[in-house]
Amino acid sequence: MSFILADSMSFLGWANTVIALLGLCASIFALIYSRRSNHAASEANHISREANRLAEQAVKMQEEESQTRVVVKPHMTCIIGDGEDSRPRPVVEVINLSTFPVTISKICWKTNRAEKAWFYWKNPTICSPFGQLPARLPSHESLTAVGTPSSFQSLEDLQAVTAAVAFTASGEQVEGMTNEWKEEVGRIIRTMKAS
Repeated sequence: MSFILADSMSFLGWANTVIALLGLCASIFALIYSRRSNHAASEANHISREANRLAEQAVKMQEEESQTRVVVKPHMTCIIGDGEDSRPRPVVEVINLSTFPVTISKICWKTNRAEKAWFYWKNPTICSPFGQLPARLPSHESLTAVGTPSSFQSLEDLQAVTAAVAFTASGEQVEGMTNEWKEEVGRIIRTMKAS
């Protein structure tokens, strides 16, 4: 009987060893699949974050497309021709960068003065094809407004200008100033003071 008991004990030891080895193998396989699952989950999280970033960009682009984007660029020019006054005259270019048409209702001049903060620009010549204000400006097109040499009543008025301002039919005001304008006004003032 002791022989059978010893034999069954060695059999149990052997069975426990086999079961332990099988458990170890199962643990190793579980660990491998767990690592693969973690890697796949990490990749899925990365893809999800990237998709969220792209969605945010798409929303931002959509918001930007719905905004009015107009650029206003004043400068001076001289028109030379038969019977033309060759003195510098103000010119304002209004560019519609929006993805939709924008109606420009008027163009004014903003000043640095407290008592007279605006100069209303009376009857600037609006170049073709628009002809007059208000003008409906198609997407990615521009209009040019040209004044006369006497658009400003004095050198002080000219020097007080801080921006050209385009008003849209929807009530927006878009200001613009260029270095070209500042340099030309400075040259005009120096020339007038020297003479």
